[in-house]
Amino acid sequence: MQKRFLFWDNPRDAVLTIVPLLMLLGAVNVFSASFVVAEAMFGSGYHYLGRYVGYGLLGLIGVYFVGWKVNYHKVLGHGQKLFFLMFFLLLAVDLFGKAAKGAQRWLVFGGFSFQPSEFVKLAVIILGARYLGNLMERKTTPHLFKLNVNMAFMEAAVLAVMVLVQPDMGTASIIMGLMIVLYIIAGLPIKEVIVLLGGCFLFAIAAIIKAPYRLNRVLIWLNPWADPQGNGYQAVQSFVSIGSGGWFGNSFGMGTGKFFFLPEAHTDFAFAIFCQEWGFLGAVGLIVMFLILAMAIFRIGQSTTSKEGFLLVAGLNFLIVGQAFANMAMVCGILPVIGVPLSFISYGGTSLLATLGAVGLVVAIYNDEVKLAKKRAASNEIPSWNNIRRPFRPGRWNK
Repeated sequence: MQKRFLFWDNPRDAVLTIVPLLMLLGAVNVFSASFVVAEAMFGSGYHYLGRYVGYGLLGLIGVYFVGWKVNYHKVLGHGQKLFFLMFFLLLAVDLFGKAAKGAQRWLVFGGFSFQPSEFVKLAVIILGARYLGNLMERKTTPHLFKLNVNMAFMEAAVLAVMVLVQPDMGTASIIMGLMIVLYIIAGLPIKEVIVLLGGCFLFAIAAIIKAPYRLNRVLIWLNPWADPQGNGYQAVQSFVSIGSGGWFGNSFGMGTGKFFFLPEAHTDFAFAIFCQEWGFLGAVGLIVMFLILAMAIFRIGQSTTSKEGFLLVAGLNFLIVGQAFANMAMVCGILPVIGVPLSFISYGGTSLLATLGAVGLVVAIYNDEVKLAKKRAASNEIPSWNNIRRPFRPGRWNK
């Protein structure tokens, strides 16, 4: 197996070190960003921190269970069942879901709310890895215009449309984006990639034009200062929070954005509060941690012999780290506001559980490859793990 990764013995240990550190930073940031609104709404400034810690501990137990007790091949084998489960959960949201802030995205059980669309992201990766991995095993090139080799894409599109009508265009875009990435890695012809991206762009334009609030969101993204006290208020306050942090930040708890200036300070815009209290250098440190995490997961995928596992790790990397960078770009104004969480740092129980579930699958893939390498080495099939390492190259398996 991979012997060293930077300061760690292997990339799995790097993942298992960085994720808890990110969660510790997340817990600190969630408390700092939320205690004012939590005190006003629930009479306890620790309300959101307690829920974050509860979901986090449950998720870490899940990482252990999935990483060391679950055979990820069996998880992949349930891809179609996951599709139907997600379909009926999203249907239940449409019929019985809780509406809040103009959107109906949650199912409520007792005192807990649950957002199925966060798990749809994970299910789509599992579905795509299983389906496209089998195509790669058969040395079959995926095509968008052949029904017998684009089933995973069509199923992802169905789920994305169901999320879109909630409405949640940001999550729907991520769902389709994850599947598109898997198809490209699996060897989708370049002409079809261009057609696909062009079609997605046109569809996005149509969806934006059809819904005035989406069009307004894009216009505000282009120039939030045109209406700083109205529609551009959130974006402007985000910039103010980030800029006021300076090089070293305002110290823990001293950021002013959370005092009802910045909406969604502990959820989608948690990164703005982080920048305000930790400064530019703290933000750079957080970005570096995510980059190291991405590299560690990349190394695990690079050394994976299973085509399904290879695709699964790639998709999970985009979910865990890619989504984090999308959030930071959104908060900084590089992307329009699309409502994606910052992995481990933003408050959101369902999102945290789904992300930690993804981490558990990454660990399971690594552990499975270690067992396989030891078994082959014991039977003298190969002299060492290094002989079965395969580099990460999109479309490589089709050659």
